[in-house]
Amino acid sequence: MKILVNDTQYTRLSPAEIGLYSRHLLIPSIGIKGQLALKNAHVLVVGAGGLGCPVLLYLAAAGVGWIGIIDADHIDVSNVHRQVLYRVADKGKNKADIAKSRIQALNPYIEIETYIDQLDVDNAEALISRYDIVVDGTDNFIAKYLINDACYLTGKPLVYGAIMQFEGQVSVFNARDENNARGANYRDLYTEPPDAVLAPNCAEAGVLGILPGIIGCFQANEVIKLITGLGRPLSGRLLVYDALEATTTELSFSASLDNPLRSPVSPYVLEEISIACSSAIASDRFVMTLEEFNDLIHAYTVIHLIDVRELYEREQVSIGGVHIPLAEIENIDNECLNDAPIILYCQSGVRSQKAANILADKLPHSQIFSLKGGISAFLASDLYPEMMDNLALCPCHGVRNIY
Repeated sequence: MKILVNDTQYTRLSPAEIGLYSRHLLIPSIGIKGQLALKNAHVLVVGAGGLGCPVLLYLAAAGVGWIGIIDADHIDVSNVHRQVLYRVADKGKNKADIAKSRIQALNPYIEIETYIDQLDVDNAEALISRYDIVVDGTDNFIAKYLINDACYLTGKPLVYGAIMQFEGQVSVFNARDENNARGANYRDLYTEPPDAVLAPNCAEAGVLGILPGIIGCFQANEVIKLITGLGRPLSGRLLVYDALEATTTELSFSASLDNPLRSPVSPYVLEEISIACSSAIASDRFVMTLEEFNDLIHAYTVIHLIDVRELYEREQVSIGGVHIPLAEIENIDNECLNDAPIILYCQSGVRSQKAANILADKLPHSQIFSLKGGISAFLASDLYPEMMDNLALCPCHGVRNIY
């Protein structure tokens, strides 16, 4: 991955920029000095999704001079309700590319560098080291621990955000205080990642569309505070926002000697934690694409179709088959399932893939598949009408007496 960041230091604003930032310049504590600090700042946004979109919009509008965007994902129609930089017509395009074009149109006086890639152990330190501040806009624990660790090793402050359903979190990690002491980080707050089954992302758990906008704005505010030196950053403090109650709760935490990043015995080496809790990082084992699924049901092949979601999810929308929640999959023990392919589905393909791994051990002679993208991809696909027609004619077994 080629990393390009301009190191030029600006000492003045153009007349056009003075006009654009005039309301900032009227604030005595910002003024020309603060606006120049923003113009000379380098900020990397990891993830151009629900959190990344409002962060990018407001950092660009505020005049942050160099913005990096790293995201390997493509736009899906299910993103649009919360990822406000995108439109339905952008379906299939790279998020980073579209995000760049939209914020560049918002502010033509800033530099934007895109990386159509995933942040990983091979590129994280090199990329993060080129920026002043990093913003976490990801939705999975593997990425969050990786970003945190790379920021610690490179000495960069990290503005953290997380969202799920109606609740969001914001904090600032690794920031220096007035005594130049380094603040606490993600591993001080969450020492160990949760079990993969208990760690859904937005695609699995859902999220109120406006919530990432609120939390993303909190994150952008923390970035601006760090750049200008104004206010008190959320270092050592976790802000928890409840969208339903319209309340905020603040939890304090501090640096821990048990944090492996601070081990006095051996220097920490950047590595990727090994949990499969993100659809973007899950393996391709057992995966069946929508096209393959459509071909299968178009041929009227007898199949076992199993929905591994919770009951309330199935009551909202279903494509049929038998309902066996992921927690109950281990109870299946029936060799008659060997007679036809088993197609498992959930909301986004994460839980069905976990279910496929479980069934593969119990039913080694069965053909087991996880529907890629799950219900979300199924409903958004151009093949949706055809697949529904084919499913209506396809002999789906009821999977009776399987316990």
